[in-house]
Amino acid sequence: MSALWAPTTGRRSDAGRTRRQLHAVADPVSRLARLPFLLVLIGIFGVGMAGLLMLNTTLQSQAFESRTLNRQATELAYAQADLENQLDALAAPQELARQASALGMRPNPYPAFLVLPKGKVVGKPTPVEGQEVPALIVKTPAQLVAEQAAKRARAEAKAAAQAAKREAAAAKRAADQAKAHNKTEQKKAGQAPGTTTKKGADGGGRR
Repeated sequence: MSALWAPTTGRRSDAGRTRRQLHAVADPVSRLARLPFLLVLIGIFGVGMAGLLMLNTTLQSQAFESRTLNRQATELAYAQADLENQLDALAAPQELARQASALGMRPNPYPAFLVLPKGKVVGKPTPVEGQEVPALIVKTPAQLVAEQAAKRARAEAKAAAQAAKREAAAAKRAADQAKAHNKTEQKKAGQAPGTTTKKGADGGGRR
C-alpha cells in the first residue's frame, strides 16, 4: 500500500504538513556500449605495448652502444699504455746513446761548457776522432752485422792472398825446378856430342 492511500490517523492539518510534493524523475544517464569500451581498452593496451617495445629496443640499443664505447675506451687505454711504454723506452739513456751512435755522434772526453748569458766558454773545445772512449759507443745491430761481415771479408781476403802467395811460391819453385832440370838436361846433351867427337878424332888419328 502506498503512502497516498494509507489511512490518516491524525488531523488533516498534520497530514498536509508531512505530504511531499511530487516532481518529475530525471532521465537515466546514458552509458557507453560494451563494444566501443573494449575497443578503447584494446587501443590503449596496444599503444602501451608498442611504447614499451620501443622503450625496450631503445634501452637495448643504448646498452649495446655503451658496451661498444666501453670496449673502445679499454682498447684506447691499452694503446695509450703501450705508447707510454714505447716513449719511456725511447727516452732511456741507453736508447739515446744508441741513436746518437747511429747518427755518427761520438762521446767527447774533453767537453767544453758555455755559460749563459755571459757567453763564457769553460774548458777547451777539442775535436774527437771517435775512438777516444770506445766503451761508450753503442752500436746498432745493423752496424754490428756490417762490422762482422767486413771482418769476415777481410779474413777471406787475407786467406785468399795467402793462398795466392803460396800458389805463387809453389809455381816459382816448380819453375825453378823445371829450369834446373832443363839445365841438367842441356848439360847432359852437351857432354854427349863432345864425347863422340873426341872419340872420332882419336880414331882418325890412330888410322
